[in-house]
Amino acid sequence: MTTAPAEGRNARRKERTRAALIAAAQQLLASGRAQDASIKTITELADVGFGSFFNHFENKADLFDAALTEVAARYEAWLDTRLDGVTDPLRRLSLSIRHTGRLHLSHADDAQLLIGQTTFLHAGKPALDSRIRADVVGAIEALSADAAGRTSTVIAATGAIAAVLAAAATLPQDDRAQLADSLVADVLRLIGADSSVIDELVSEPLA
Repeated sequence: MTTAPAEGRNARRKERTRAALIAAAQQLLASGRAQDASIKTITELADVGFGSFFNHFENKADLFDAALTEVAARYEAWLDTRLDGVTDPLRRLSLSIRHTGRLHLSHADDAQLLIGQTTFLHAGKPALDSRIRADVVGAIEALSADAAGRTSTVIAATGAIAAVLAAAATLPQDDRAQLADSLVADVLRLIGADSSVIDELVSEPLA
């Protein structure tokens, strides 16, 4: 009769330990201390036992990967609420970039962590790469272009979008929205959108 409650307590304790480790990893990433942090440092910051680390993660890189993936999922959920009902690919891309460029204004910690996806721990496989790439490819295809044959354009556009977070972090708040809107125009121009379409999308009020 006591097995089920005990199992429930154990599961909740394991969830709390994993959450504490991920929170510690996110704190280290945001502060730029992830690369030099040892597992001992991480477990002390999380206030969990050293041995418990390996009950959840194989190594430090595995933990930071999970920490960044969680932030990316949170960001995607936030962005999806702002794109609800938007089906036009060019408009979706425009709104994605404009909202992302403003992320620092409402979710500074998450924005800082998303910048961390370009660190050594996540080099070449950012958690948002597939989402960003899909938005760009969808917009290119909406313009009756061959996205598969424009690999360099896709790479350039996705790189520009990823860079807006890092650039926005260095600017005064009033300049961040302008940066995002300028990036929209540059990316849409790069993939072949008409000037009239670009002007309309960039001037669209944000909800």
